[in-house]
Amino acid sequence: MSGRGNKKLSRKNDENRRWHIGVYGRRSFDDGENSESYTIKNQKALIESFLENKANIEIEDYYIDDGYTGTNFERPDFKRMLQDVVNGKINGIIVKDLSRLGRNHREVGKYIEEVFPVYDIRIISVNDNVDSYLDPDSISSLIVPVKNLMNENYSRDISKKVASAYKVMAKNGEFVAGTTPYGYMLDSENKHHLVIDPDEVDIVKKIFDMALSGSGRPTICKYLNDSGILCRKEIQRRKKRKLTLDPFEIKSNYLWSTSTIGRMLHNESYIGNLVQLKTTRATFGSKKIISKDEDEYIRSQNTHEAIISKEDFNKVQKLIKQNDKNKKHKAPTNYSIFNGILKCSDCGRAMTKQEDLRGKTQISNYFCMTYLQVSKSCSPHKIKTSDLENAVLESIQLQVKLVIELEKSLSKLYFKNNQGSIENEYKNKVKIAELKISNLKEDKRKYYEEWKFNKIEKREFIKLSEEIENKITKLNEDIELYTFTYKENIKKIRKNDYWIGHYKRNRKIKRLTKEVLNELIDVIFVRKDGTLDIKFKYQDEYQSLVNYLEEEAKENEKVDIRNISQAFVR
Repeated sequence: MSGRGNKKLSRKNDENRRWHIGVYGRRSFDDGENSESYTIKNQKALIESFLENKANIEIEDYYIDDGYTGTNFERPDFKRMLQDVVNGKINGIIVKDLSRLGRNHREVGKYIEEVFPVYDIRIISVNDNVDSYLDPDSISSLIVPVKNLMNENYSRDISKKVASAYKVMAKNGEFVAGTTPYGYMLDSENKHHLVIDPDEVDIVKKIFDMALSGSGRPTICKYLNDSGILCRKEIQRRKKRKLTLDPFEIKSNYLWSTSTIGRMLHNESYIGNLVQLKTTRATFGSKKIISKDEDEYIRSQNTHEAIISKEDFNKVQKLIKQNDKNKKHKAPTNYSIFNGILKCSDCGRAMTKQEDLRGKTQISNYFCMTYLQVSKSCSPHKIKTSDLENAVLESIQLQVKLVIELEKSLSKLYFKNNQGSIENEYKNKVKIAELKISNLKEDKRKYYEEWKFNKIEKREFIKLSEEIENKITKLNEDIELYTFTYKENIKKIRKNDYWIGHYKRNRKIKRLTKEVLNELIDVIFVRKDGTLDIKFKYQDEYQSLVNYLEEEAKENEKVDIRNISQAFVR
């Protein structure tokens, strides 16, 4: 028996492997396990019922610890079971559920992840639907939560300590943020103290000077980009990649933006103050960041050298407040149903709507955002709003028509033939196979009667019986194949129902809405000449169905999909 545990588990190479299973049961009165479901008798009955009809599994031994707590692993029968694992007496362990092995997460995790795999022990947990041999991935559902629980508790403790330390440092006027404000760098002698960056300070002064003179954020932003002044993100990108490009050859994602300018104009760091710890995570481990109330901010004054005077800073705040107040009284003119969808085909940035009143005529166009911010970095990619809306609406109408035609072809293939639906075809095949099995069983009974009354020899009876059993086995395999094929076909139909439904809902579309665009379109690229490249959703599903119908059409001339096998891109 000693070599039984030394082979690697492999279903492919060891289909007929014999399993010598150890049944482990445990109940603890101290843990409140007094109900009937926890009794040893109940655990045994559940496991024995589970193992019924599993011919290649036999119970080698029972290991029972009645009255022992799950946090103690010095249980007599648990230790005896481990010894039998080492000796090769058993090559599998079955339990009612994982808690029977123990309630100490660290110890249970060690046995499942480290000890049992060394001896190639098959682990079966009935109530957890885990079988490390039939479904190796299922064991992860046990290991991962155990590991996560240990790691999470440790991480939570560390996170609290770090947050507490940062709070103390911030109250002492030390800089604790990850990135320094533009215009500053960390002191080489104290990484929690800000000093002026000589390469950036003049740009900060220029931004505030322009704001004081009445320039808005878009104007300041365009000036910086048109002047070839690189933002910090672009400078870092170039240093990392050792690039020495023309100042105007800037990646669109690394341009100065109005939001960046806005944050700088509000940042008290430029008058020598620190306002820190303004955000927090919604919960431990969450990626969601939430803003704190202002009275929760950690404020410190005169912590470093100022770049802007307090007088000028306060003037800028008043100007911004007045501009924002004026904007509230203006009706928004640049709202677009294409927000988040319409992009420049060259730089990849968003297209933005610009509206002008020429006389009594309202002019509305879309332009590349990069072009508006720094004209030398991209071309306008201009397109009239009316042309855009008409082209997109026509493309959607055509795409809806194609999808509906595709669904009709699918229906013809499955439901409009002389043999009836695929369900009827499946039932007919199974019925015929079952009838053949019934006839074969009747033949076997007749042969038995003939042998019983000495009409045929025993040898002939055995031979005929084996032939019949082989035929029955083959027919049962056919039934399994019919069932599998039927279920797969049903899956395909139902899978297609979901995405086709999105298009069918819009079969009568007459005008565009934000909801329709979000439902059917991934992205719309505007080319330099104003033409469009529309990427519809569900392209993979569409093409997969087209390919499937084309394959079926080769074998069945009932379906002609030549008119709908078009690219899912307009």
